[in-house]
Amino acid sequence: MDDAIGIHFLTRPLLFVALAALAFLPLEHLAAAHARPRRRFAADLAFATVGQALVQLGLVFATGLVLARLDGIAVDRPLLAGLADRHARFAAEVAVGLLLFELGGYVYHRLAHAVPALWRLHEIHHSSETMDWLASFRQHPLEVVLVTLAQNAPLVLLGVPLGAHATVLVGLKLATVFVHSNIRVPIGPLRFVVATPRFHHRHHQRDGGAANFASFLPFIDLLFGSHSDATSDRFGVARKLPDSFVGLLVAPLRRRDRRAF
Repeated sequence: MDDAIGIHFLTRPLLFVALAALAFLPLEHLAAAHARPRRRFAADLAFATVGQALVQLGLVFATGLVLARLDGIAVDRPLLAGLADRHARFAAEVAVGLLLFELGGYVYHRLAHAVPALWRLHEIHHSSETMDWLASFRQHPLEVVLVTLAQNAPLVLLGVPLGAHATVLVGLKLATVFVHSNIRVPIGPLRFVVATPRFHHRHHQRDGGAANFASFLPFIDLLFGSHSDATSDRFGVARKLPDSFVGLLVAPLRRRDRRAF
């Protein structure tokens, strides 16, 4: 890998984290949904920096290879190629791409709460006891690779063009930070159309039944009977997990943790 490309490859996710901090820290201060408890920043900062670098490596060497293979068996004709108007076609491609992305992610998310091997990875994300913008980065790199495959494979197989595909990726990356953030968003009935922090915070509720698996489109949970409109204020998981970044990375792979579910 060329040095300049390598530097860009590693600094791009860090730039996104820095921009997310600049955008969400003031909003969380001005319109907090929950009182800000004392929290440990070290582990989540490590996930947002070192963890993001590990994710980038995994996406290139694992996900890239698999998606390239899938591209070889994808449909020959690009999705919605019959639409003559270029702008209308792009809008339709983004809409369909978003729906496919969401459905793939929803299926994976449901499995992550039902299959012990997947839950051990997903539990790391749920271990955060504080919901804010930084908590969105607490994801095990192996799980990020798996969920990225689940979300992107349908778009590749059905021929969603690269421009629309990239638009969906950027939009959902921003939405992921948003729905974890500690921001009060009083949008009334529109909360059933677009995911808000309230919607996703309910998914992280420590004592509630699993609900609200969609990332951006709540109607998917309404359709499959997994929607809850309840508010939440207590987060985390029941069992004790390590506090450190390295400890959280290793926890799902340890023998004794394999027996816990």
